[in-house]
Amino acid sequence: MSGPAVISLGQVIVDLTMRVDAVPRPGEDVFADGCQAQVGASYNMMHAVRRMGVEARHGGVVGRGPWASMIEDALRRDGIAHVGMRLEDEDNGFCIALTDAHAERTFVSTRGAEAHAPDDAFAGIEPDAHDVLYVSGYTLVHPTARALLAFLRRTAGHRWTAVFDASPMVAQADDLTLRTLVDYRPVWTCNEREAGLLAARLGVGARGGADAGADAAAADGETGAAAAYRALADALGAPLIVRVGSGGAWVCDGACTPVPGFPVEPVDTNGAGDCHTGVLCACLARGLPLVDAVRAANAAASIAVTRRGPATCPERREVERLLAAGR
Repeated sequence: MSGPAVISLGQVIVDLTMRVDAVPRPGEDVFADGCQAQVGASYNMMHAVRRMGVEARHGGVVGRGPWASMIEDALRRDGIAHVGMRLEDEDNGFCIALTDAHAERTFVSTRGAEAHAPDDAFAGIEPDAHDVLYVSGYTLVHPTARALLAFLRRTAGHRWTAVFDASPMVAQADDLTLRTLVDYRPVWTCNEREAGLLAARLGVGARGGADAGADAAAADGETGAAAAYRALADALGAPLIVRVGSGGAWVCDGACTPVPGFPVEPVDTNGAGDCHTGVLCACLARGLPLVDAVRAANAAASIAVTRRGPATCPERREVERLLAAGR
């Protein structure tokens, strides 16, 4: 294990994926067109890392039971080492993922061992300076958040690159954990909705000082989304990536730079964000500049949404072909 690795502190659960014409209304019965049980959540991100040829390690909690056995098998197939804690008295959770005719997805999730870690769950995680550490926003709303908070405090002043995938759960994180994350200075990655939730939590765009950030960005020639995202990045004091679907992504690290996407006709968006983040982490571990890493992640995600399933990240050579064709 001499090369750089991506180490995930996220949760891994099992996805029960179903295709439906539309998500049922309360009291309504619908039939799914196919159902699969697949390992998901942060596994999808690590799977993308491995597809890029970079080492991945799972530092989260694995329990004991049928779901945990599926998770262990999937990790083994991908060559992902489990370096985290095991809980013997609880299985991992699962999620029902409904993908409708418009490729939109709806989740109903349970909590298991991955969410109920003790406070010392990450005490054995020691990344090297050239590694990339991945943290998921979903951790913030589980009891495992206490273990994450302990890890962030213990490793303050770290030398490795950290990537925080905000998720919609950033709106529910307690103030102390969110502030500790901001002080940790990770690379923040989120979609447009999550960027809005994060901005609301930090008071960006509210009356007063936060508006000054957007005004300063506008004064430098940035308007609209660029000004808003730069103000958010300034509030975070760290690089910010905002994914905008087929439009690509904004990268705010100093100035805000639009990184174009690769428009396609999607058939399943489930796991697209995980694919994007996994490729991003892998490229950062390989030493690519942030904008180049996001460009590769855009290409990978555009391929992933043309395939059904949550873990559909393409291989590195497919991404490189698309990047070459798009020049």
